[in-house]
Amino acid sequence: MVAPDPASAPASPPPGKPPSGRFGRLLGRPRLSTLLLAVNLILLIAPLSGVFAMRLYESALLRQTESALLSQTAFIAASYRAALERNRTSSLDGGGLSHPVDPAFAVDTSKGEPWRPRPPVLDLARDKPLPPAPVPRRTPSPTHWLSEAVGKDISPVIVEAHHFTLSSIRVLDHRGTIVASTAENVGQSVAHLPEVERALRGEIVSLLREKEEFAEGQRGFNAFERSSGIRVHVAAPIILDNRVVGGVLLGRTPSTLRNALRSKVQIFIVGGVLLVVMAMALSLFLAATIVGPVSRLIHQAKLVADGRRSGIRPLRYPVTADIAELSEAVVAMANTLETRSAYIREFAANVSHEFKTPLTSIQGAVELLRDHAASMDEDRRARFLDNIAKDSDRLARLVTRLLELARADVMQPGGAGESRLGALLLDLQRHYADLGQSFGIERADSDTGIGAGGEDDIRVSMDGDNLASVVRNLIENALHHGKGEPRLVIEPATAQVRLRVIDDGLGVSPANADRIFSAFFTTDREGGGTGLGLALVKTLVEVHGGQIRLADRAEGCEFVVTLPRLSGSVASEAAS
Repeated sequence: MVAPDPASAPASPPPGKPPSGRFGRLLGRPRLSTLLLAVNLILLIAPLSGVFAMRLYESALLRQTESALLSQTAFIAASYRAALERNRTSSLDGGGLSHPVDPAFAVDTSKGEPWRPRPPVLDLARDKPLPPAPVPRRTPSPTHWLSEAVGKDISPVIVEAHHFTLSSIRVLDHRGTIVASTAENVGQSVAHLPEVERALRGEIVSLLREKEEFAEGQRGFNAFERSSGIRVHVAAPIILDNRVVGGVLLGRTPSTLRNALRSKVQIFIVGGVLLVVMAMALSLFLAATIVGPVSRLIHQAKLVADGRRSGIRPLRYPVTADIAELSEAVVAMANTLETRSAYIREFAANVSHEFKTPLTSIQGAVELLRDHAASMDEDRRARFLDNIAKDSDRLARLVTRLLELARADVMQPGGAGESRLGALLLDLQRHYADLGQSFGIERADSDTGIGAGGEDDIRVSMDGDNLASVVRNLIENALHHGKGEPRLVIEPATAQVRLRVIDDGLGVSPANADRIFSAFFTTDREGGGTGLGLALVKTLVEVHGGQIRLADRAEGCEFVVTLPRLSGSVASEAAS
């Protein structure tokens, strides 16, 4: 860009604020997406943790029921053994009331170990409920009188226990026949049940069955209570002298979540209040970390829209990296708009001044000619006409240069094309020679100058039209201000090439050196200078990634243009 248009220059950080990469991202500052993800995860974890806790609590209720049934089976088995000892006589011992325990489940009592704990094992997530238990069957042979006597002996005990535990209790003999029960099914057989078969082999069995009153397709399962509509069944053997003498079959409906949570209403109220408080805290957190900074950004954007661009600074506490970048982008935009606005005002004022002077001269000459053309002599009339022509030419040059400068200002970097510097300079040398003007061309790394064949020519990253415009403006400037023949010196390097344009004129004073590339600045206004040539050169060079400067020189003037160089030669590339 030209010197008075610093719109493309990066905005400097405000005092006291260290630069921190692209738009000032600070280490450790979270992204806005990270913040929103964290909040959403918290809101998701809250109900999920509640559901998980409910599932754990439901399984705990199920295992509590199983544990209670296991305790009851141990008590009933002990009662059965005691009743059997009371009713049995030595003459009836071994009279077919028992059979050995399956070796896989045998109980070793040889060491006199009294402890045989059996923890609950049921799990709603793992154990699938079986269909309701089949009804008991009739037995083909009558129950042994001793088993019947023992059943009558313990019946009051299990009925009393049933009133308190609400468990269905059935006491079986060694064949699976019911000898005592809380229902009207004494004398019937349940040996066909899988859990009874395993219990009579000496194994303690726990399983889940659907309730009898729930038909297929109408089970009491739902997303909130998985244990509704099922019963816990426990079957355990009654072992005496390492032989199975009977069994116990218990069933009970576990407590549901609905019933268990009725006594915990206060806990739920407290939990609900905590969830509301957490939601409010998250809302305040989002308001402080997102809504607040965004609101302040909106206020800054409105100030920019109202034209109050000065004094806008990045947010002091942007919290997130996204908002920090957006805040600094708004500040950079405000600074760019302010700079561009100042440049446009200055540019418009300069254009108005530059156009006003020749227009005023033309208008005055036209008025004089219109009013006094008849009385003027030929010399005076010709002088006025020459002034009009000269001012018209100046206006035409101004319009042409302004259009060129406008195109250069909006030119995008990249895709600059390429051109051969030596060939272009030779073409310009021949063109100016046809006009009766000349300049010398030298190459710093060669005594023979530039080869006419172009095999060793230097390629630069700029298209031919723009490069010709740059060189032509510098040559015309040197021809206009120099006394003798200007010199163009090429200094090639590995990554760039330097072109020095030297004349032997009066040079540029130190006071004007800093303004030499400013638009509309010229020291030769009387000679028709527009003050736009060097500004155009600077814009074209910089937009193509190069640089131009005025070198310090004791006599004359020297401009140094540095352009990116392309590797290889045109000829070698064409051959490849």
